[in-house]
Amino acid sequence: MASTHLSRLRRLRLPVLFASVALAAAVVPGVSGSAAASPALTLHQAQAKVAALNAQAEKITESFDAARVTLGTVQKQEKASAASLAHDQRVLAALQRRVGASAAAAYRSGGLSATTSLVSTGNAQTFLDQTSGLDEVAQYQANQVAQATAEQRQVAAATALHNAQVKHAQALVSTIGSKNKQVQSLLAQAKSVLARLTAAQQARLAAEQAAQHRRAVAERSTYHPPSAPKSTGGTYNGPASGQAGEAVKFAYAQLGKPYVYGASGPSSYDCSGLTMRAWGAAGVGLPHNAAMQQSEVHSVSISDLEPGDLVFFGDPAFHVAIYIGGGNIIQAPHTGADVEITPLSYMPPTSAGRP
Repeated sequence: MASTHLSRLRRLRLPVLFASVALAAAVVPGVSGSAAASPALTLHQAQAKVAALNAQAEKITESFDAARVTLGTVQKQEKASAASLAHDQRVLAALQRRVGASAAAAYRSGGLSATTSLVSTGNAQTFLDQTSGLDEVAQYQANQVAQATAEQRQVAAATALHNAQVKHAQALVSTIGSKNKQVQSLLAQAKSVLARLTAAQQARLAAEQAAQHRRAVAERSTYHPPSAPKSTGGTYNGPASGQAGEAVKFAYAQLGKPYVYGASGPSSYDCSGLTMRAWGAAGVGLPHNAAMQQSEVHSVSISDLEPGDLVFFGDPAFHVAIYIGGGNIIQAPHTGADVEITPLSYMPPTSAGRP
């Protein structure tokens, strides 16, 4: 259902990305040249197809963002485990030197002949196995050997953990690259669809865009100056205060900035990048992913929304926006669109939360 509402919203706000491209010259890199020979699309068909591509791209974008968040966490863990492994290796080396020195001294004094096995093998466990009893070695030496054995096991465990984290990070990097290619492919397909429109269809689409923009301005919250240029954002003067007020003010200031998948400011945003930065400006840390944000905030009823609350679409969420009051939201919709104010009724949310 949320996907249907998303498509409905996007049909209302489809960007004329390539209106200057004539149908006869429509060639898109990476897209088969057979596209030009495809049957002509009606404007409605083109809008529906681009809306579907945008919806698909946004879902992949959110999984792209999730992979990047996870990669950042794994890289931090990997760095910590590398430092821990290096420390354990230094401790083990020091213990082995002390045990070796004790073994050498015992050998010179005619004591514990089996101690030489530790020097030759460097393996404390082998030494313990070959030692017939603790009565053959001083308690101090036995403690050193036990510590070395335990430290060897610690180094082995730390090495395995670090290697696993490195492998996980490498897999995430590959995943991110794959999702990036998927999004680029979808955007190229959308570009191809729009490029196949006739000049008359492109003009009609541009007119619909302009009319929709006028409707959106008319329906904006009274707290946003309708005359404010898109490129300069807006100023919030509503009742929200505290952290919620700071988050909404930040969101207003981003109005008119372009959607770019994976972006989190300051010049462009995707949906979760915008809400992350908005609440970050209020001192609240959120991950760069709609579903992760959905799981971290306190759930609130849609009927109890207050300015600053986050509204989510899908479960798990694939889109997120910030509620600003008056039945409106600020969102970064999709590629080709800008951060904008839209009525919440255009796309009823699945859930809502308060950071």
